[in-house]
Amino acid sequence: MAIIKIKKIILHNLRNVRHGEISIAVNFESFLQANVVGLYGQNGSGKTTIVDAFSILKALISGWIAEVKLPVQEKCLVMAGEGKASIDFEFLVENQFGTFFVNYYVELQEDEYRLYTVHERLTYRENDKGKRTKILMAVTDDDVQIRNAKLTDLNEKARIQLLVVQQLARRQYMSFIFHKDLKPLLQEQLSELEMELLQNIAIDFTQDFHVVNNQNIAPLFEERIMPFSIHLERTRGLIPYDLKGPAVLPEETFYVLCEVVEQSNQVLSAIIPGLTIKINVITKQMMDSGAKGVRFEFLSKRGKRELPLRTESEGILKIISVLSLLIAVYNNPNACVVIDELDSGVFEYLLGELLTVIDEDGKGQLIFTSHNLRVLEVLAIKNLWFTTTNEDHRYMQLKGIKEVNNARDVYLRAIQLGGQDEEVYKETKSFKMKRAFRKAGVQHD
Repeated sequence: MAIIKIKKIILHNLRNVRHGEISIAVNFESFLQANVVGLYGQNGSGKTTIVDAFSILKALISGWIAEVKLPVQEKCLVMAGEGKASIDFEFLVENQFGTFFVNYYVELQEDEYRLYTVHERLTYRENDKGKRTKILMAVTDDDVQIRNAKLTDLNEKARIQLLVVQQLARRQYMSFIFHKDLKPLLQEQLSELEMELLQNIAIDFTQDFHVVNNQNIAPLFEERIMPFSIHLERTRGLIPYDLKGPAVLPEETFYVLCEVVEQSNQVLSAIIPGLTIKINVITKQMMDSGAKGVRFEFLSKRGKRELPLRTESEGILKIISVLSLLIAVYNNPNACVVIDELDSGVFEYLLGELLTVIDEDGKGQLIFTSHNLRVLEVLAIKNLWFTTTNEDHRYMQLKGIKEVNNARDVYLRAIQLGGQDEEVYKETKSFKMKRAFRKAGVQHD
């Protein structure tokens, strides 16, 4: 079985990040140990931009599995005043051929509809001293390269195929390198090792890669729609459940959800003592599409008391919605889960306990943003990143911390007194806040 881990991410001109880098403390010797990485910082300072970058990566590398378009233009992901943005991901890959460093670099622009790619490059290097980096594929508006062969070096049939797929990927707002229609040609042009590396990213990593972006799921919760994130042996993805009343789902989808609930119940009662989810099947019925469906309702069960799941707090619903993913991170070394605002509504002590358990005995990667400083007391400083006020150096790790130091105290001291390489908090003045509140009240009284 191949194992793939994220090692590094570099952003350029993405939203409010002119330049930013985050490295994860993972190497080939610690491949089966979890990486629980927290990102902290002031509101609007670039935390969610990291999540956006992972969402873009997910869309780009999913082309072999599904047709996923890049984000819409309304999200304004390219920094204002700049023509393009770029993202660079470094992966560590272990497969049947050995261990490798794999890099995927992409440049993006926006038209009136969506983001689209203008340059992609996939390279790799064997994990041996002195080995050089080799190109698997590279594409720009002007040329396509497969290994060392440029477009003009290929036969006419291959050139036509490449140009057709290039145009198709552009119209579909998808990656060219990871487009499913390119796969047959690559099987002819790449070596067995190189094809394996491509598949490791396009299939092995992608199917275990989940991004929970608060901008996407928060509106669902506001509409009382609960998004169940799913990571099962045969099924990955997200199923929305209507909290407002009995829901109707196709039979197949319903049984997947039942499997997720069964999986989650094994952990839920340990996290929230006494709580389990019960499925109350009301009836089977024909759906508007003609497919067989099931009308049902989820109940929260505590002892003999059963109430609709919607009566639970936002924090409990948030935990339930991502619990299948957290179980995957704990058990699956290939799982990579990125969650925006993991702490939303969750009791801080419970959050600390959850992350400690995964950090100590888990196998996958969990990358999250948070405002709750409790986590700074339980995670190692090597796993904590902080945003700065400098858009040219947006992410950093705190310096001057010994193992006996409390990272929370050091961070609060950096906010109040500085002393780090970059400013971590754009200073606010309480007297200015008071004056602004008084002024606003007088003007609109």
